[in-house]
Parts: sequence; structure tokens; C-alpha cells
Amino acid sequence: MSIVNMFRKEALRNQYKSSDIGKSLIKQPKIINNSISALIAIFVFSFLVINVLTLSTKRSLDAKVSSEHYTPLIYNEVVVINKHFAIDGESVKKNQQLLTISKFDSNSKLEKEVIRSPSDGLFFHSLIEKNIIQPFEPLGYLLSTTSENELSFWISSNKNMSINVNDHVTLIVSNDELKGIVTMVIGSNKNNKEQKIHLKLETNNYSKLSPNADIKILLTQQSEKALNLIK
Repeated sequence: MSIVNMFRKEALRNQYKSSDIGKSLIKQPKIINNSISALIAIFVFSFLVINVLTLSTKRSLDAKVSSEHYTPLIYNEVVVINKHFAIDGESVKKNQQLLTISKFDSNSKLEKEVIRSPSDGLFFHSLIEKNIIQPFEPLGYLLSTTSENELSFWISSNKNMSINVNDHVTLIVSNDELKGIVTMVIGSNKNNKEQKIHLKLETNNYSKLSPNADIKILLTQQSEKALNLIK
């Protein structure tokens, strides 16, 4: 092989090497870009998985207003309710006429009497089939309210659902909603069938909060895993 051919062969070999290096250099940015895209995709996927597993769930508990807020209007004789002056759930003032009743006097004659409100509050009718009220049965109930808009409730306990101070809740009463925040929790949801909670409500519209009202407390809970929701 001549010296000229050897130089030509070496030159061609170096040219191929330069070409391979060039191709490699061209491919490297693509590899880097693909790697960055893959990392971004992994990050986005992980973020979505975390948000799917960490859900904001809404569950409801049965509730009733604590009886301490109601004043039952009691009479020690059999009476007949003749007329209501206040509709069910109406806000009334102290000494306002609530209803008229009839009762038998000492001569067995019917006499009428006006029942007035002992204080400010909301008046609720008794659930009765007839207008005859037996001794010591409530003629109605007066719900006393506070300027702080705070009421206590008894709620059904649920071992899988806890309620805590500062939780935001929604009361569902006859398709109406009352929003509030939990200020106190008494009792454990694991050891008791019922818990007592205090709620500070955003509004003083209590016209649906009768003693017999069907009340649901809707609680928004954060950070609950999807596996627990399936169970």
C-alpha cells in the first residue's frame, strides 16, 4: 500500500469519527430535552395522584338542637288551644300574645285565657293531632337565641368521621342551609353514641329549628384517602 493511500485511508477514518461525534452532539440535546419532558410528566402525574388520593369529602350527621335552648310552655290542666297568634317559627317579643286557650273553671265552665311569651325568642307549635292538650304537655316551645348566634347541638357519632373545633359546617334544615363554625366539642365519637357540639352560626335565621326538625350537619373533611372512601 502506498503512503498516499495510507494517508487517504487515515483521513477517511478521521472524517467518519468526526461525523459520529457530530451526530452524537446533535443527539445529546434531544436526549436532554426528552429527559426533562419525562421528569415534568412524572411530576405532573405525581401531583394528580396526590390530589386524587387527598379528597375534599362531604358527609352528613344527624343532629338536633340541644333542649336547653327551648322553653316549653306548660299548663297543669287540660286545655283546648283556640287560636295561634304567632305562626310556627315566628320571632316574638316578651309578653307578646302567642295563643288563646280554653279551660274549665271551678264551676266546670269554659273560660278563655291568653298565653303570652315569657321572653324574646322564636315560637314553635306543638305537634298535636287535636287542639286538646293534656296536663304538663307543651302548648308550644320558645327557642331562646343569643347575640353571639351560638347554639349547641347533639349529633350522632360516627367512628369513621370526626368533628373538631374550627371545622366549617352546614346545617341542612328543610332544604334551607345555615353555615357555621364549630367552637366546642364534648364527648368522643369513638366512645359515645352522641356528641355535643357548639356552633357559631353566620345568621340568626332559626325559623326552621323546631324541636322536631330533621337536621343534618354537613361537614367538609380534607385529607381523606380514596382507599378509606371505598371502604
